[in-house]
Amino acid sequence: MTFGDFVRLTRAYVWVLVGCTVLGAAVMAAWTTREPVLYSATSAGLVQVGNAASAAEEQGNAQLAEDKAVLYAYLVSTTPVAERVVEDLGLDVPPSAIAGRFSASVDASVNALTVTAIGSTPQEARDLATAVVDAVVVYAQEVETGEENPRGDPLTRIVAVEPAQLPSAPFSPDYRSAALKGALGGLALAYAVLIARRLLDRRIRSAAHVEEATGAAVLGVIPTEDSLGRTHRGVRGDLGRAAEAFRLLRTNLRFVDVDNEPRRIVVTSALAGEGKSTVSANIARLVAQAGTPVLLIDADLRRPMLATTFEVDGAVGLTQALAGDVDVRDVIVQSGMANLSLLPAGRIPPNPSELLGSLRMKQFIDELSHDYFVILDAPPLLPVTDAGLLSAFCDGALLVQAAGKTQIEQSQHCRRILDQVGSRLLGVVLNKAPVKGAAAIAYGGGYGGYGGYQAEYASLEAESSAGKGWRKKADKADKPDKADKPDKPAQAEQAEAGEAEKATRS
Repeated sequence: MTFGDFVRLTRAYVWVLVGCTVLGAAVMAAWTTREPVLYSATSAGLVQVGNAASAAEEQGNAQLAEDKAVLYAYLVSTTPVAERVVEDLGLDVPPSAIAGRFSASVDASVNALTVTAIGSTPQEARDLATAVVDAVVVYAQEVETGEENPRGDPLTRIVAVEPAQLPSAPFSPDYRSAALKGALGGLALAYAVLIARRLLDRRIRSAAHVEEATGAAVLGVIPTEDSLGRTHRGVRGDLGRAAEAFRLLRTNLRFVDVDNEPRRIVVTSALAGEGKSTVSANIARLVAQAGTPVLLIDADLRRPMLATTFEVDGAVGLTQALAGDVDVRDVIVQSGMANLSLLPAGRIPPNPSELLGSLRMKQFIDELSHDYFVILDAPPLLPVTDAGLLSAFCDGALLVQAAGKTQIEQSQHCRRILDQVGSRLLGVVLNKAPVKGAAAIAYGGGYGGYGGYQAEYASLEAESSAGKGWRKKADKADKPDKADKPDKPAQAEQAEAGEAEKATRS
């Protein structure tokens, strides 16, 4: 994961991270309330050495005082000192119970010994700190006047210089420190889970995933749009944010191979439910609006959808034509849109793979491609072999992948299937890309501002349409239905094309 990925992850899940941080702080603060209330008090003493007769002796005394200070700091935590504290304060506890409640530190610059004691009340902490220093003073004197010093005159001694003061507030529980630790722990845990989830997630979530898995370019990223899932409106009504995405897809398809423009395209997917039928229908719609006669064939003989989507009679269609019961041109129906015809699937056969892989199917595609730009809505690639058979008869396949659903391994398998049958993968359409929320960041931060590019895309398409493209003048084009008027970008294309033609003649 790169630094850029980390930043995008942070932006995508900022509220999750904030929530985990707050939760971690709250949990640790609540847990800290279970700890006992403790107070600390400090008392200090100085380590002194007898008077020196010379400078050399004074230097030696200074070093001796420093060494003794370290020794006395050690004596603070010994049992004899704890016993003397218990005796002086009259405590009814064993010495071992309080020996761990005080500690000492040494300031070598002044040979000072600082004792810190902990108590459950301010008075107890103060009394313990004072008693410990007094006990060390006495115990140190006993040590210094022992057998090693028969004169009974201690060379070094401790002088209490700062009695313990009554603490004003407890040092434990420390809610601020606990909350800070909890917040950092919650944030770290949230990042760990999110990074692990991202690294282990094998679903397609970005154009980079698609290109890495298939080696093909992403020709279009279609954002999630409620109207696309509705029958009739999904191909006739306003496409909302998806409109510009489909126009860009149409433009990219035009330039896949400018020398050998594809006129027979299979639209398929890895599995069902990825939106291939919706994508194929809207590609056909947009290409037809650009002035090219389009034939949309429902080649999914297992679960045909296009007759229902366009609200036409699909009882007779491709199946009967392949069986030789009817002529294929007799079952082509008008979609109600200018330049767009539809060949329904017809009756669901018991042997769809044999029909779609037959020589007659190839002849149909070759024959119809002379008069139409042919788009075949094929079954998914992985469950059945139909799409692979059809793609071998066409100029290439367009693979639809659902963002957040299709697995990377499934995309790779689709590419292998197409390579095995000798089909060309024209490109990939990343469908159902989220427009908001945490996952939208992977697709450029959402599509909220898509409308701002409408004029730019319209101008781009108008200029490209004036040159070499898919435009093929139809002998008898149907008048556009009122419900299906060409959109403004398409009108702009036609106007630009007319001006270009006049300029050429002059």
